[in-house]
Order: sequence, then C-alpha cells, then structure tokens
Amino acid sequence: MSTHALHCPKCEAECLYDRCGPFGPGQEVTYAVIWSCPNGHGETLDVCPVGPLVPARDLCLNCGNSYPKSDDAVCACGLSRRHCLASLGLTDVPSDPVAAANAAFARGLFRHGIAILNQAIQEGASVVGAWLLKARFLNAVGFNRSAARMLGTAITRFTSVEERVVLLEDQSFFWAECQQGEDALRSAEAAVGLGSTSLRTHYFRGRALALVGRLEEARAEMAAVLALEPDNPHALRAVGMIDDALRSGPPRR
Repeated sequence: MSTHALHCPKCEAECLYDRCGPFGPGQEVTYAVIWSCPNGHGETLDVCPVGPLVPARDLCLNCGNSYPKSDDAVCACGLSRRHCLASLGLTDVPSDPVAAANAAFARGLFRHGIAILNQAIQEGASVVGAWLLKARFLNAVGFNRSAARMLGTAITRFTSVEERVVLLEDQSFFWAECQQGEDALRSAEAAVGLGSTSLRTHYFRGRALALVGRLEEARAEMAAVLALEPDNPHALRAVGMIDDALRSGPPRR
C-alpha cells in the first residue's frame, strides 16, 4: 500500500502517482491510489484503508479495528500492534506532523500521510491542523460524512474559540456536501454562538440556510460575505442561484 511509491509489475520501474479516489460506491472505508508506469506499461491500483477516524491507542492505525490483546496477534488487516508502525513507515511523531503529511501527500503517499496525522492525534498532539488536513483529505476522496463526524469529536478536544470556530466551519461545509442542511446549519450556528463573524461563517451559514429552504436568510448571509469581500466568486454565484430560486417562487403542487 501507499507508504512508498509502487513499482511496475512488468518492468519494475518506480511508478508515478497519478490520482486518488474512492474505491467503490456507497462506502467510506477504503480509497484507491492509482500509479502509472513511466515506461507505458499501464496503471497499478493500490487500495488503502482510511483507518481510525478518531485514533486511539487500542485501535490499529492502519485499519481502525481494535487490536487483539497480544502485541503479536494480528487484527483484521493482518498487522499486529508490534509491527503496525513500521508497516506504515512511522517512527517518532514529527515535530510538524502537518508539514510531514503534506509532503507525503505531494508524492501520492496518502496512506503514510494519513498515518502521520493519526499517530500525532493518537499521541495527544494538540494540532488543529492535523484534524483539518485529515478531514480535507477525506473530502477530496468524497468521504464527507466521515469528515463531518470526525470533526464532531475534534471540536470537543480544543478550548480555543478560534480553533473551535474553524473546525465548526469545516464541519458545516462537509455536512453541506452531504446535502445534510440541518446538520450544516447546526455547525454554522454553533460557530456564530462562539462569536464568529468571519467571512467563512457567513458563507457556510448561508449555504446551510439555502439547503433548508430559508432563502431570504441565505441571501442576507451571502450579502454579508460580499460586504467583506465584494468579488468573492462563491458568494456571487450563490446570490445568483438564490435570486433565481426566489424569482421562481415555491414549486407548484
């Protein structure tokens, strides 16, 4: 799996990272990394587990299942507690796990990068960026429900208002990507409740309001975004869509 670049099964050349996406519809457990042979021998598929959404010492950092009691007994993915870290290319938690994970992602080594973030979280590193980067990777492969649920736990681990607000804003976005308007609105309004008047909070609350059909309020939030940033392309597009919906009126029965 993608803790290092794959090699072509035909010519054994080191493959080049091509793309990443979900492995099969209707699940948020595994994703696929595609590697291409530089000598034209086609593509190689690498299927990787997401691992634990909320890492803990009793959970395998590879598959997220509980470890057996013995350090040498293997869990569902075939790795033991004793050998898991080495299999994932892990040693000590890096001083900057977010930078280390980003460097791995840039090379297509997503399993290794996610493991870096999971290890840092498991070891108690209070790094909000580790949660955010992991959530944004889940979003990139279409696992928005998992990202939103994970951030629900992350929010409880931080006391800083600024950190809680950014986690809530991202959570609202991920719920909206799932078309879960009520959940998206709940997250955005929690950010408002913490005193946030940021552009992001206005935008995500407006998007959530639109999803639940409160179009006038949604437009007011997008107007607040444009008051802060008149050329914001997302808010401009949203206003156009909301205005079209308002002109059309409610659907005929």
